[in-house]
Amino acid sequence: TRETSRLPPACPTTAASAASAKNGYLEFISRRSSSPPASHARAVMEPTRVEAGDEVLWAHPRVTVMPDYTEETTVDFLLYFSKICSFFVVLWYATTAVVHVTLMKVLPHSSKPHENSSVYVAQKFVAEFKCIIVSILANMAVWHMLGQPGHEIYGPNIEAEMAGIVFVSFEVTDLVLGSLHGFMDRMYVVHHVMHIVLGLIIRCNCILGYTTAILTSQETSSCFLNYYLLMRHRSSHWSVALSRNMFAVAFSIWRMGLNTYGTAYFLRYYVPFMPPMVSPWQLHTMAVVLVLATSLQWFWGYEIIRLALRPASAKAKKTNE
Repeated sequence: TRETSRLPPACPTTAASAASAKNGYLEFISRRSSSPPASHARAVMEPTRVEAGDEVLWAHPRVTVMPDYTEETTVDFLLYFSKICSFFVVLWYATTAVVHVTLMKVLPHSSKPHENSSVYVAQKFVAEFKCIIVSILANMAVWHMLGQPGHEIYGPNIEAEMAGIVFVSFEVTDLVLGSLHGFMDRMYVVHHVMHIVLGLIIRCNCILGYTTAILTSQETSSCFLNYYLLMRHRSSHWSVALSRNMFAVAFSIWRMGLNTYGTAYFLRYYVPFMPPMVSPWQLHTMAVVLVLATSLQWFWGYEIIRLALRPASAKAKKTNE
């Protein structure tokens, strides 16, 4: 298309560019990044002014997807991560104050002394808040990406990314504060450390949206677990048994079923499609941790399902141990 000098000034171009323009199109190649989220992309439609001797040509490019984002630095991530951790710390202790003034007056007394602490009760409320947010985001991502082909294993997903950063931030906060207040045993410490390692490897490289979605969707079962842990030594109300049984069902679906599938999916495809910008040792470490975490889920799942299937009298005896 011929244009006149009334067009806005353009950057200098080469004769090769002019020749390309005469043929009808210019190729615009987006600068490759580590993994720009699909939702942060925009189509570049603006034509480009090209000078060819005395002629001024207006080249209409092919539609090209360009990432519309600012590259995140390590400092940016650490600041973002520390803000969410700080939020959970403030929320935990604010909830502790509210629980101490209100709920502890009416909550049945637990047979376990440490469970009568306002801090312990508040942790269950904050954990439930986290579980609801993470499980909603993660299950949305799983639904959108279900059946994803293997060559797309490293593709990002915005819902999974949000669920992952909330989950890891809470795990770090829970590990630190729970240890300070004496709520963590060795098995839970190992459990938290494994998930923190997985989360940081994934988030720092901005990859593996599908794997992230599957891992964080396991929080669905914890939505039932928090109430059960809060009330199991306080009451024999029917809601306690219901929450335990619902937890067992959800555990078998998400933590044993979907999680095992997700681990197998990762082990099958992570090497053939490994991106060059990610250190191989990180992904090999992640593979080992995933296998260990899945094994731990099956170990726990066996005990959880066995307890759920026991007669009521045996359950009561086991719960009081």
